[in-house]
Amino acid sequence: MKLFQMMTLHALILSVFIPSSFGAPLIRYLNHYDPLVDDISEKYQAGAYLIYDCEEKHWVCVLQDDFKTCEEKRAKDNLSESYLHTCAPIGEFPNKKSCFQRQLFLTTHNYGARFCVKDYWKAKALEY
Repeated sequence: MKLFQMMTLHALILSVFIPSSFGAPLIRYLNHYDPLVDDISEKYQAGAYLIYDCEEKHWVCVLQDDFKTCEEKRAKDNLSESYLHTCAPIGEFPNKKSCFQRQLFLTTHNYGARFCVKDYWKAKALEY
């Protein structure tokens, strides 16, 4: 019986320390990252930051790294002559659940495309 208890304790200890020993980023751990649930696609992982992907035309709650990447893309888009952005960083939420709730609201109300057109082109369209 003692052998079984020792094996159970050993398995429990390993299950706690193995994820960090494989180099999983701290941010994923703090965001309660679960690869079985949080890998949304090859492009995104679930998090508490809401963006609108203008290229694929959908809302997505992502990790902070993806949010910052979106902000950088948007800054580059402002320098280009295109009238569309590639993505729109919307904001940070307290947790993934609240981000998903806002995503659901925005998805059902079809608000996405308005964030993709540059302000310059919106103003130009109003002049005509």
